[in-house]
Amino acid sequence: MNDLTLVLEGGALRSLYTSGVLDVLMKYNIEANYVLGVSAGALTGMNYISKQQGRSARINIENCDNPKYIGIKALRKEGGIIGYRYLFEDLSKNDYPFDYETFKFSEQKFIPVITNCEKGKTEYVEKNDCKDNIFDVVQASSSMPLCSKMVKIGNNHYLDGAVTMPIPVDWAIEQGHKNILVVLTRDRNYRKPEVSNAMKRVYKRVYHKYPNLVEKLCTMPERYNKLKEYINELEKQGRIMVIAPKKPVTVSRLEKDKEKLKALYEDGKRDMEEKITMLEKFINQEA
Repeated sequence: MNDLTLVLEGGALRSLYTSGVLDVLMKYNIEANYVLGVSAGALTGMNYISKQQGRSARINIENCDNPKYIGIKALRKEGGIIGYRYLFEDLSKNDYPFDYETFKFSEQKFIPVITNCEKGKTEYVEKNDCKDNIFDVVQASSSMPLCSKMVKIGNNHYLDGAVTMPIPVDWAIEQGHKNILVVLTRDRNYRKPEVSNAMKRVYKRVYHKYPNLVEKLCTMPERYNKLKEYINELEKQGRIMVIAPKKPVTVSRLEKDKEKLKALYEDGKRDMEEKITMLEKFINQEA
């Protein structure tokens, strides 16, 4: 196992870029001892923990137009635009078997990041310390606001970890981790636009029982943009390593164009291949 911490940004189907990066890490047997996944980053990270190269990309590319996975049938059956039960049960047990044994017994620390809706706070749940179903935690981490139902875990309700912490590099630093590789799904210069007043009204209406969540939803762009500046500065200082798309990503969160998804996946593979030697030196750098 390598002394390496992976921090995986979300972005729904833009995570095809992350799939490419992680598949190259698996190709070179680079096994990070910590994997923090936010939203789709958690879903993608599961396949890295189970050591199933290519699985995440195949599921998303081959099923991006499957309405049971993404679309109206998922909405009707599960109450959200993403069919998580279909993913975790039908697809993961039949068409794309998930290696539950490798995942369960892996010594790697896998930490999905979730948002507590009552508190408007970030929570980090490590797989081996999880008292609940870890797949429920991963579902919560990737449940996009307005597109998905809240996931109840214990006495609280949860949504997408990106609402409160889109790229948890601070957590890794605070925990004393030294070799941190951040995988972004947007280019380094991307910044989120402000939330419109109309959208703020929608958030307040839909989540009126969760004022702390509403506050975080309405301030997501400002916090995300400051975080990107912070990450750029950490990278310049050599404190972290960053893998990010070289050009603006035109793939949407729920992209249906399979060729665009394949291209983004190949971008991730190519970018990681180009920096694999740099990563190996980064991992082995002296403290």
